[in-house]
Amino acid sequence: MIWLLQFLELLSSLGSGNTVSQTGAPPLLVNGVLGESVTLPLKFSAEEEIQSITWLHNRTVVAIIFTQTKPPQIQVTDPERKDRLKVTQSSSLQINNLTIADSGSYRAQITTATSKFYDYNLSIFRRLRNLQVANDTQLFENGTCEIQLTCSVENPDDHVSFRWQVAGNTVLEEANLTISWDPKNSNEETYTCIAKNPVSDLSFPFSVQSVCKGVFNEKNQHGVIIWSILVPSLICIVVSLIVWRKKVSGSLCCSTQQTQSPAETPRDSGNEPTCAENTVYARVTHPNTKTGIPIPMKNNDSSTIYSVICQPKQGNCS
Repeated sequence: MIWLLQFLELLSSLGSGNTVSQTGAPPLLVNGVLGESVTLPLKFSAEEEIQSITWLHNRTVVAIIFTQTKPPQIQVTDPERKDRLKVTQSSSLQINNLTIADSGSYRAQITTATSKFYDYNLSIFRRLRNLQVANDTQLFENGTCEIQLTCSVENPDDHVSFRWQVAGNTVLEEANLTISWDPKNSNEETYTCIAKNPVSDLSFPFSVQSVCKGVFNEKNQHGVIIWSILVPSLICIVVSLIVWRKKVSGSLCCSTQQTQSPAETPRDSGNEPTCAENTVYARVTHPNTKTGIPIPMKNNDSSTIYSVICQPKQGNCS
């Protein structure tokens, strides 16, 4: 019952507006991680005759320590956080399984002959997760490659800052970075994006050379595919036109002969072919697209395309 009477007496003194002397020090800034634990440290001289220590959160009493009893009596007065608040042997306040609601101002009020208090400001942050780097690549006619890099994290609102480094040196304090890479003059460099907030940091290395080479190779393959489709198509069109003109010429000639002398029209024996077959050959070589990265020509980079043309007999049309 003694500690209960002391508790009621302490609450009465807090509510009556009794003055206490402040240490004059600014609030101690403490950062906590969401879901983890944090301790608000308290240090005082062992020679001081301390009657009690009161912990307050946003001016509301959450725990009281009566130091005159052996062992000291600890009373947690916040029912919602009774299982998460603990007081260490040094009378520091430990908060477990942190939530966003735990952030705010805290005060440790020490009751002695000359009372004093210590202030804290607790901030809760999430650990950064899932750092990614997006890139947008553009090729120019002079052979240079321009890349726009953008850093992002899963929880960007937790006071996150970005910076880009090359060989350990910071080149930009932003999330976005634009790089112009020339394969003739530039060396292979790795750019590292670093994301940081008060409780964690992440890094992501990015090779500019590998991305630009990949884009160059993709462009070369695209050009080869286009030529592989376009050239055979053009040859087929030319061959078709030749066949069509042969047929039209043969039809007109034979039609004229039948009009002049129907009786002299040659009969089809049924065994002889009605047209002569001619084979047209064409060799197609896949061109190399002109880029900053040469691609050697292989022996199998050419193809032979042939087509059989059926040419009507015109022996009787001369």
